[in-house]
Amino acid sequence: MNSIRKSTRRTILKTGFTALAASAISAKDAFAMPKIPGETRVILLVGDYWHSGTTQEFHWRSVMKNSGMTLLFAQSSQFVTAEALDKADLFIVARYAGPDTLGWSPNPIIGDRPSGAPWMTDEQENAIVANVNRGMGLLSMHCSIWNPERKKYMELLGVREPKMHGPIQHVKIHDINSSHPITKGINNFDISLDENFGAEIDESKVTLLYKSTGQQDNRLDNAAWCRDVGKGRVAALLFGHTPAPFHTAEVKQIMWNASYWAMKRDIPDGGFKAGY
Repeated sequence: MNSIRKSTRRTILKTGFTALAASAISAKDAFAMPKIPGETRVILLVGDYWHSGTTQEFHWRSVMKNSGMTLLFAQSSQFVTAEALDKADLFIVARYAGPDTLGWSPNPIIGDRPSGAPWMTDEQENAIVANVNRGMGLLSMHCSIWNPERKKYMELLGVREPKMHGPIQHVKIHDINSSHPITKGINNFDISLDENFGAEIDESKVTLLYKSTGQQDNRLDNAAWCRDVGKGRVAALLFGHTPAPFHTAEVKQIMWNASYWAMKRDIPDGGFKAGY
């Protein structure tokens, strides 16, 4: 049985979850498969109506391609289960509250599309909190700050109250914390086009990484911060509405640094450049 499970898992990792259509194992079970010895498993839930999952997946794969980590992208919120998170070293999420825009189907061609799965449920919220406390890293990206009714999640992030984003505009990143591993060596920089979400943070619980100011509305926001929680770590990084941030060398370096920091690992040199 173990050899069958290992073989199935290799097939999934090589061919993607379309292989599940011809497999006896469900997508839900695949996310919770036993880890290969030495494996670093990253589960990602990215993309919704306003935020391109294609852009985010493309750039996460680009940034992490030399990490040796296993990146597993959930094609529906329903697959982010307690069992899946139990096996994860890092969970990266960029989803606001509400159901998936498009429902998931294993069929290659569909007519009527199923309804979207909800995000986030009580079970998912509890699983995220529990797994961070047991040692999982969490990167809460951009619109994930907009889950205001999820009080446990907000508390996990160290947020007193989230602030809805301003207009899409040129954003300046400044007041960078040069002593923290996530932002060490990074100077003030600009993002040509983005939304700046923000939050009132509990300064007694979090370490602020940098602030942002929108050129059009001149709004000043806490734009990135992090904290230790139990045996795990959390970082909130609020860039990411348009593709523009992901073409910025500093943003790529922050994504790389934050991933390793959240898992309490030494941060290798990323050496990222602007562009793709």
